[in-house]
Formats: sequence, C-alpha cells, structure tokens
Amino acid sequence: MDELKINTIIQGLSDSLQTRSYDKFVSYFTESAIFEIPFTVNGKIVINGKENIKKHFENVQQNPLAQLIEIEDVYTKIYHCIDTQTATVEYFTEGKSLATNEPFEIQSSIALIKFDVSGIVYYKDFPNTLGIAQKAGVLSQLAGSWIK
Repeated sequence: MDELKINTIIQGLSDSLQTRSYDKFVSYFTESAIFEIPFTVNGKIVINGKENIKKHFENVQQNPLAQLIEIEDVYTKIYHCIDTQTATVEYFTEGKSLATNEPFEIQSSIALIKFDVSGIVYYKDFPNTLGIAQKAGVLSQLAGSWIK
C-alpha cells in the first residue's frame, strides 16, 4: 500500500473517531486484524479479528465517559516508517466538557498501525485515558473505580 492510500485511511479513521462512527472505523481493518491496547489497569488487551474488534468498539460507544464530552474535531500527525507499511499516528481531539461547557484540546492517543494491500492488519493503541477523564471532569471517579 502506498503512502497516499495509508494517509487516506488514517484520515478516514480520524473522521470516524470525530463522528464516533465506529463501524466505519473498523471497516478499515482486515478480517484477521489485531487490535492491541498494551497499557490498561488490568494488563494489556489483545483483540483478534475484525468481528471482535467491532464488538470492542460497540462497548466503547456505550462507555459513560464517552457521553461526558462533545468531540468537535479530531486531527492527526502521521509519521511514516521506513518499511512503508507502518505508520505512527498522533491523534488530537478538540471538544468540550458537557458538564462544564469548558473547551479543551488534548493529545488523545498515539497509535502504531501496520497495513497490507487490503487494509489495517495491526493497530496498537496508546490512549490518553487519564487526560480525557480529566477534561471530562471525572478523573477522581475514574481513579476511584480502579481501587475498588
């Protein structure tokens, strides 16, 4: 896959996150893709296969934290790797807290994405969960839920 096609897919991912169109987000993955979140409270999460990745994002959509912020824009910085089939992507989110109406801009995630000719084969996500929780005004509640 060439750099232009990779950039187009990453723009599609960014647009999907902005509109919370997770079905569209997952549509860029191959059937046997792997989605990984290496750092979570309970250890790393590895999700195998497009259908399981889709189920994961259905759960993300139901997350109460997601309902506490309004996303106005998601934009990226893309760093192409030497092997040409891998890119590192910085995601930035602009929006506002629905509780306080306070606007925010935050680096929301960094992802390592590997492609083949048909789409994404591997996506390693490093979300800024604490930063997003802080902007949503629920950092103390999130931290409290981890120590129960």
